[in-house]
Amino acid sequence: MKKIVFLIFCVILLQACKEKEQPSVETPDDVSQQQTPVKEVQNESNETKMPSIHLERSKFHSVVGWLSDDEILFVLVDKGHWILKSYSISKEEWKEIYRTNVPIIQGKIHPNKEMILLHTSNNSSSAEVQLLHKSGVVEQSLSFESAELYMDWHPTNSNLIVFSTFYEDWTYNAFVYEGSTQELKAIDVENPFVKWFDEENLMVFDWSGSSLDGSSLKLYSTADHEIQDTKWEHIIDVQNFGESMLYIQVDEEKMEFKYHLEDKNSGEMFEWVSPAVSNYSEWVIPTISITSPNSFIAFQSKKAGNMDETNEKSIIAGYTVKGEELFGDINERPIDCSPSGKVCLGGHEKEQWISLKPLKEAKWLNIIE
Repeated sequence: MKKIVFLIFCVILLQACKEKEQPSVETPDDVSQQQTPVKEVQNESNETKMPSIHLERSKFHSVVGWLSDDEILFVLVDKGHWILKSYSISKEEWKEIYRTNVPIIQGKIHPNKEMILLHTSNNSSSAEVQLLHKSGVVEQSLSFESAELYMDWHPTNSNLIVFSTFYEDWTYNAFVYEGSTQELKAIDVENPFVKWFDEENLMVFDWSGSSLDGSSLKLYSTADHEIQDTKWEHIIDVQNFGESMLYIQVDEEKMEFKYHLEDKNSGEMFEWVSPAVSNYSEWVIPTISITSPNSFIAFQSKKAGNMDETNEKSIIAGYTVKGEELFGDINERPIDCSPSGKVCLGGHEKEQWISLKPLKEAKWLNIIE
């Protein structure tokens, strides 16, 4: 806290000066920090404040992501409690949403920004999943006999989640959860890393050939448990944004990734290619952050080859079926972008603030060791 000393008789002057000071940021009780003034990052339409937050390593667990263009969700730790808190950029205020004495492994925010999923566990053989409204009300809870979980949340129907649980002998089980009926049904799929195609079908990736040749995309019906072939071959990834689908294929001979973005309703398409990057045994899937049901931010390499043989920066760009918008060159890393697509949090701890127009980056989250 800033310490300002005035003489008693200068009360009137103090009142005038308060209007010029930046408001102090309300910080979590569990954090000892020196709060630095809020910086400002210019973008194309207005000014976006960049907060500068200091958190002790022992108190910090993770940044979950964006609840809105103004709110960022954190998991913090204090005296044996794991606490879900949101931080308002404009108000410079913290708000506690939920706390538990069971360790939080990870958190996810549904694309509708209304629901939050918490994966919790206090041992190596079981896990719980809490489904919370953003107000902090726990709406549903699930238990699994495995602490290792994979999950894919349907992008438009927050009641639908597919889970895969993993065990020490490398086996797995897969389940579909229907929140509206609170039914958890086992499914039999050859690949545990399935994704939602629509509300009745899951995407299954058949990697029966060489991993460098890509996979065949198949659809698994959750109703009749049948597998259906599709036209898509040499697939390395598919993303369902809600209103559009992105298919990424690989051309091993040309060392190219081929992108096909298609609007589900209108059929409008946008296609492009980028140099392909591998880590020798498999392709490195380009980093993508979904910003809306029909748009995303992504990196693309400037040069094909092996990941550890190049230190070139990558291109960061925004995409819709209308085309692409190039923002500039930057080192590739995990990113989580705001719903407006103006700012991304970058890095494994989401510690970098990346303003896209114009392209700038600075450290906003400082972890005190």
